[in-house]
Amino acid sequence: MQFRNIKFFIFFVISFLTITLDQLSKFLVAKNKYELLSGIKIFSGLNFVYVENQGISFGIFSNLNISFYLGILSFIISFYIFYLIFLSKKVIEFTCLSLILGGAIGNGLDRVLKGYVIDFVDIYYKDFHWPAFNLADSCITIGGLTYIWLIFYKKSEQNS
Repeated sequence: MQFRNIKFFIFFVISFLTITLDQLSKFLVAKNKYELLSGIKIFSGLNFVYVENQGISFGIFSNLNISFYLGILSFIISFYIFYLIFLSKKVIEFTCLSLILGGAIGNGLDRVLKGYVIDFVDIYYKDFHWPAFNLADSCITIGGLTYIWLIFYKKSEQNS
């Protein structure tokens, strides 16, 4: 099998799984939202909650009612990410980009279809709670941080 075929197979599987698992987890959370409104403790430091996020990350700009436009923006950015996947030559690069793409599409679907994104993971330490997030957010963060690290790693290799 050619590299290009393997690359697009990996891209498809990662993106599809990210979108599917994200949408499935949000569906299950929404189905049980009344139990999750007050939070369910999984273990010390982790709760499952139900939050409708109409803003961007961490609920920023949630009072501006721009969720639909953020969804459209997610899809526009997704085309650019797909272009970067097409150009990438290393497995780790298009793996990271596939995680970002799957997360962007997962949250974009919610924003366009529902007008909000369901967040449900509540990580905390004592009284400090990190803003709630979801699987798509996690994939975007992991893929994005790893991709940024790769960019800096490449530059440090070139400067050596």
